[in-house]
Amino acid sequence: TVKFMTSSLTIANYKLKSPQSLKEHEIGPFTIGLIDGDGSLQVNHWRKKNLQFRLVVKLNDMPLNYEMLCILSHTYGGYVRRGIDKNTQYVQWIINDQKTFHHNIIPLFDKYPPITSRMQLQYHFFKRFLLEPNIELYFIERSKKYDLRTSYATECLEVPLYFKEWLAGFIEAEGSFSIRQKGNNSFSIAQNHDYYLIKAIRDYYSVNHLTISSKKGKVSGFPIYEISIASKEGLGKVIDHCTPLLQGYKYYQLSEFVLNSKAFQDRVPNFFT
Repeated sequence: TVKFMTSSLTIANYKLKSPQSLKEHEIGPFTIGLIDGDGSLQVNHWRKKNLQFRLVVKLNDMPLNYEMLCILSHTYGGYVRRGIDKNTQYVQWIINDQKTFHHNIIPLFDKYPPITSRMQLQYHFFKRFLLEPNIELYFIERSKKYDLRTSYATECLEVPLYFKEWLAGFIEAEGSFSIRQKGNNSFSIAQNHDYYLIKAIRDYYSVNHLTISSKKGKVSGFPIYEISIASKEGLGKVIDHCTPLLQGYKYYQLSEFVLNSKAFQDRVPNFFT
């Protein structure tokens, strides 16, 4: 395990506890979940002469995100940097070293295969050209990378054994805990294209009565599927699942959510000293 630095963050004068350190069997699927949500595996070319490979995870520079990515880079390689893009500060974890891909990233992805259709197809393309670089074939195949995506729109997912930890990483990328002045506090999570994934998350939290909403994505054109959980029982399951696993800003957001939810005051000592 890689230790977190002691948190010096406070929320409403309460001192926030540091996230719990992830064990070896937890950090792998957690990392894949985060990559499934906010990562990309890139194959580029240098002057049409040779291929270059990159893994990038880019997050808004919010509390704990930098520390979380530092833990991942310490575990799997690469480096973390801060930057500004269109007046928005971000943090990035980047790997571009082929040895690191061969020794750390390929074994990680093979042990805990990604679950989103986007990342499954990216990884298939990435691994193929990393193991057998062929620049001519790359130019032929790169436009076909996502051709099979529609075949991934299956009605159900065979949930892998590592789903619990994977989902925590995915929530760091795609989940949101919302505190509302009027109406119920809620947790929501969305994903474009992959109905099967949102259905699996709904089933995991045993909120099968919830309707999965659908709207068309402005950029992708794919439908965006979403669930929103607002019941005390459903939220309790989300909180209990996420508390020992979240590492970045969503841990901070969850702690604030618990602090501001009358129904979950008994969980406050889990987050604050």
